[in-house]
Amino acid sequence: MRYFSESDIQDLNHIYKINLINSCSGYKSANLIGSISENHVENVAIFSSITHIG
Repeated sequence: MRYFSESDIQDLNHIYKINLINSCSGYKSANLIGSISENHVENVAIFSSITHIG
């Protein structure tokens, strides 16, 4: 297991830091989210990340 100090985290590449922090909540299930507009146009999409930390 690796431990990060605050300065270690500050020094990380921006994208790596985002991925690291967002992965702290563990595995994320796939969620199917659907909607329908006022004109009755249906829309559905798969989201694997609903809640972010930070």
